[in-house]
Amino acid sequence: MTITTVLIKFTKSFITFLFISVLGINASQATLMLRITDTPLTGAPTVITATDQITTGGASTTPDNSPGILGLLSTSFSTPNFFLTASSGVSKPLPPNTNTQADLFLRELAVSSASGGTLTIEISDNDFMLDGLGVNGFLSAGIAGRLGTNPLNTVEVNYFYNTSNLNFDTVGATTLGNGIFSGGNGFNGSYGRIAVNDINQPFSITQIIKIHLEPNFQIMSFESGLQAVPAPDTLFLVGLGLSALIFAARRRNKQQEPFI
Repeated sequence: MTITTVLIKFTKSFITFLFISVLGINASQATLMLRITDTPLTGAPTVITATDQITTGGASTTPDNSPGILGLLSTSFSTPNFFLTASSGVSKPLPPNTNTQADLFLRELAVSSASGGTLTIEISDNDFMLDGLGVNGFLSAGIAGRLGTNPLNTVEVNYFYNTSNLNFDTVGATTLGNGIFSGGNGFNGSYGRIAVNDINQPFSITQIIKIHLEPNFQIMSFESGLQAVPAPDTLFLVGLGLSALIFAARRRNKQQEPFI
């Protein structure tokens, strides 16, 4: 290996490190993963997966339309009973992820079905670490979209935080959400401010969206976000309050000093 080759490799590694450092995000080799389970009204389910690092598809995988971009997954594919158009997920190191926010976003522009059934969409990422003032944090999430016209259509949402640091791991996880929407109109839900621990250690977050559509080309769409942020340390807040009181007292004394 020549000196020139070594310098080129070092330069590429340094640029990658610099890019991540500028964003203020911990470097990670974790994989953003999407898992789709098509459960028909009758018959066996079909499972298809995608990641932000898969460039070729197969019987049980679908390729990423934005290969090489970590934290960005975009794909369109069909299962025996459903067709998904412009399914996309965004995770670290892309914004709004920072060293004080873990953000996992899922967007489905259109989900349609001719024969109906249940489609479970799961998106997950791990190796999140937040540089908070302590080990505690808060979890929040939200979803908004529109169901098909049939009033029997339903959407169920669940959000999970787990210090096991494993993708799709809901066993022993902190749960946020568990909302169910029905009918043929627009829907939205907001879930937030549930306490989580050990945010300064690697953790995973997962979204699970379970969609039931009746037959005859029902179409729905939605956007869903899940965030974890640090909680200010109690001692820090006390110190901040004392500092504010001292500042106010000094300012008041200064205003009361006679002008000479």
